[in-house]
This record gives sequence, C-alpha cells and structure tokens, in this order.
Amino acid sequence: MKIKVKEQDAVVIFSVDSSILQEHVPVFRERLNDIIEAKKCWIIFDMFEANYISSIGISVILDIKKKAKGIGGDVVFSNVNHLIKNLFEVTELIRTLDIYPTTEEAVAALKKRMPQ
Repeated sequence: MKIKVKEQDAVVIFSVDSSILQEHVPVFRERLNDIIEAKKCWIIFDMFEANYISSIGISVILDIKKKAKGIGGDVVFSNVNHLIKNLFEVTELIRTLDIYPTTEEAVAALKKRMPQ
C-alpha cells in the first residue's frame, strides 16, 4: 500500500493506492498521527483507489477524526465506492462520517467550516 499526502487550501488530502488491510495499519496510523502532530487538522480521505477497509483501519480513522476535532478540525471522505459505503451503512458509521462524491466537493465543504 502506498500512501499519498498532498495539501490544497489548508486541507490535507490523504489517499492510498489499495485496500487498507490489517498489515497496513501500523504505517497508516503513523502517517496520520504525523499529520495530526503537525497540527494539520482538516483531512480528506480520498478513497478513489481503495475498495476495502479492515476493522482496525476503521478504528484508526475514527481515532484520527477524534484527534482532529480535538484541535478544531475534522475528517471527511471522498470518492467512496459502494462496498465501503455499504460497510459504513451496516456499521452505522454513515451517521457520523461526512462523505462527498468528489475530492473537490470535500475540499469546498471543509473550507466552509474553517475559521476565518
């Protein structure tokens, strides 16, 4: 799994090139914690190339969302395929996660939430 991180308008766009499996979680967690420790708290998970997230991967995402909110930011999703969206629906995470059809829409939504 390769992780790509880029910034656009004070928003971190975090993407992976494959599924987020249990064996990827240590690196996944470390990269996300590095972002939070750098006080970058507006994060988009671009799921364009991911088609699965393990339960431990979901746990990491929820932890990062909590940390981001704790420092005044938020975490949202973009480009979520139907398999991952179904997983979020079955686990009822759909109620607490904001999902946008495109990364551009997610960036625009986060920019509206940022303090001026």
